Parts: sequence; C-alpha cells; structure tokens
Amino acid sequence: ALVELARGVVGAVIKYANALHGLELASPFAKLAAVGLLPERAQPRARVLQEADLPAWRAALDKLGERQRDFLLLTLYTGLRRNECADLRRDQIDLVAGVLSVPETKNGKPHSLPITPAMREILERRCAGLEAEGALFKGVAAGHLSKMAVRVGAPAFMLHDLRKLLATVGERLGVGDAVLRRILNHTPQKGDVLHRHYVQLGVEDVKAPMERIQASLDAAITAQCPG
Repeated sequence: ALVELARGVVGAVIKYANALHGLELASPFAKLAAVGLLPERAQPRARVLQEADLPAWRAALDKLGERQRDFLLLTLYTGLRRNECADLRRDQIDLVAGVLSVPETKNGKPHSLPITPAMREILERRCAGLEAEGALFKGVAAGHLSKMAVRVGAPAFMLHDLRKLLATVGERLGVGDAVLRRILNHTPQKGDVLHRHYVQLGVEDVKAPMERIQASLDAAITAQCPG
C-alpha cells in the first residue's frame, strides 16, 4: 500500500512538472518495474461472507444491541460505506419524501438513496425522538462491529463484505452496471464517457432494483434460518 501511495504521488508530481515546464522526466517506478523490482499492485480482498452464511449472520445480529443490529442490516440493504452509515444524522433522513442523503462521501460526490420498506422500519426506529443533528448510531463502534458479531456466532466477515454482497446479488439479478454504480456511488472509469457524462440516474430510478436486491437478500437470510 505504501509503494502504491508513493507511486501515485511521485507520478502526479512528475506529470505536473512535465506539463508545466515542458520536461520529459520519467517515473523511477517505471524503471523499477522494467527490471522486476517493483511489488505487484495490491489486489482487492476477496469477499468472505457468502449468501449461504446470511442465516447464521442474521441470527448473531439478534444477540447484539439494537443499534448495532440496525447498523449492520442498514449497511447490507444500502451498500453504504462504513463511515457513511456511521455518520448518518436525523436531518439526512427524509421519511416523508423517502430519501436518505449522504452529503460527504469517499469520492466527494453527494449521494442519495430511496428509503425502501426494508430500510424504513430501521430508519423510523433510529430517528424516533432525535433532533435534526442527532446521530442515528451514536455510541456504535462501527470499526469493531464485525468482531462483536463473530464473537456471538456470526461467520467471519468484514463490513465491506456487505457492500460487495449487495453488488453481487444485484449482478445476479441482472441489475445494470449503471444502476449498481448509482446505488454504490461508484464513479465510472475516465474512458467511460457514456456513464460519466450522459447517463444520469436519480433516486426513483434505483428504487425498484434496490427493492429486488433487498428481497433477494432477505430470502437468503430466511432460507435456512437456524431454528
């Protein structure tokens, strides 16, 4: 990770210097790679939690506190990143319009999602009695939730597995790439002009696909639910 960070920073500085001063400086990392001395780029961690694990995972959630359980279920249903879910406030939840808003995200672009029936039950419970600035998950140690769940019987998992699982189920159901990117707030690659500049999907465009994905996740949870 440190090598990749250094490569990105050095590469950006060299490109800037070349463009500004008309130079033709070469990145030292290119030379290292040419002679096989540069470590391979880190690969994304494989998803650990599988759909078949969901019944045991859900059963373990009932042994946690209510806020911890709601946090994990909302993350599964929305694909929100850990900090996006952990930082949710009452004023980001519009129960009348049916919209959940996340103004600050990893890619810097404000994000919004429809409040589906599966999400509404959780959000109404968490919003009850809160002021506008009130935190939905105050006191929840998001970084430790997976370990807490595992200690009470959940299969091994990381929070990002829930995001990946939503994406996997969506792909299996035939949800289009543009819709999945919109749900997950992923930015298309630079060369993808169509989806970067032309396709613009709103909250209502992803509501039905999200409900289908959530229904499939719920079906997997209850298919072999213990007891």
